[in-house]
Amino acid sequence: MTQDAVGIMRKLRDEAMPMHRALSDLPYIKALMSHQLTLPSYVNALRALAVIHSVLEEEIEEADSGAVRAVWSDDLRKYPLLQSDLAFFGPRAVGDVTEALDAAVEVTKSIRHIRLDRPVALLGYVYVLEGITLGHRLHMPDITTTFRLKDLDGYRYVNSYGESVHRHWDEFSAKMNAALCDPGEQEAVLEGARELFHSLKGIYTQLYPLDLSKQSRHVTRINPEAGVHPIPERDDEIEAALAASQRGWEAFPYYAARYGERGKRFSDSDTCWLVTLTRLDQESFTRQIDWIARVLASRGMPSIMLEETLRYLEQELRSLAPPDGASYALLGEAANSFRDARLSAMSDQSAREHIVRFERATAGCDGAIGRVGELLVCAATDEANGMDNAIESLRSWLADRDRFGEAWCTSVESTIQAVSAAVRL
Repeated sequence: MTQDAVGIMRKLRDEAMPMHRALSDLPYIKALMSHQLTLPSYVNALRALAVIHSVLEEEIEEADSGAVRAVWSDDLRKYPLLQSDLAFFGPRAVGDVTEALDAAVEVTKSIRHIRLDRPVALLGYVYVLEGITLGHRLHMPDITTTFRLKDLDGYRYVNSYGESVHRHWDEFSAKMNAALCDPGEQEAVLEGARELFHSLKGIYTQLYPLDLSKQSRHVTRINPEAGVHPIPERDDEIEAALAASQRGWEAFPYYAARYGERGKRFSDSDTCWLVTLTRLDQESFTRQIDWIARVLASRGMPSIMLEETLRYLEQELRSLAPPDGASYALLGEAANSFRDARLSAMSDQSAREHIVRFERATAGCDGAIGRVGELLVCAATDEANGMDNAIESLRSWLADRDRFGEAWCTSVESTIQAVSAAVRL
């Protein structure tokens, strides 16, 4: 092992020492150590860390860096632990500290940029977050005592490695030393560590003391990767949106097959955003709905999926007393407009014939997914109505022979050809 390779952890340690001291001097840490930290401060710290971890753990998998691949492994993932902790605190009425969560979202923007521009610097972020596990071990008695936690409920993240925290740190250090020999890469990692330390200082500064009057609903409580967009302030509207999202998810098995749990989180946050559109005037509402329909269609979700979710959402919201300025009827009207546009490009009878033909051809296929025939028809009508890439975004996944059998893929391809030829241009 070269001297340069050994030096990276020493350099990081030397860089980190004054930054650790700066974090330790923050009111948040002092309140934690004196058992005066409030629950909203702690829960929002977990929410901010969930925002950062969720994006970092997704982006680092895509990083084009040999050093990153050599160091990163699934046992470094902390987002599932944060999900568990936040689920434990979920029933409690804990508002969102918007400033801290917005700052965490800014960190994720940097992460996405770094992954494209200098991916090895992400290891500086990983170093800081792994180092936090050592500090958490020291403060775990403070956390469990202050909030009366037991059986790991609410502090699984804090207890990431349990009694093995030092062994994990030694293993992580060895991998970092072995992977980072190039001085240029070392400097990039050091810069990444500096950036995250600076951001964390800003986040924790916002978390204690708190001005409770500034708390509001932040979308990251629904989906840590959603960035920043409005969601309802009313809990009953949020619950209605989540119920509608679930119904839409269950209506199309393709959702889970292609997009998994991460996709469900985006479905939830997007549906919450749809509720906020009911405060808009008709023109603004229509413009936003048309925009999201095009975005979703280009990403493999034909407009019929949004159409059905809009209907479910209107149904779920109808039982609520709408606040001033809300018009839930706009949701149903938008759903009808998607239906009408689809029928203008292909008759219902013609669409049904293509769907039945596809279903019969794929009935015995392994891994067959329900309602895909409808999606293929809708993708063709979406393109006929000006939604770019609607067909190819489906074909790229549904006709992938590494994922599906030959008979299924052949049926997908032939159906795409047939429905594309059948639409009224």
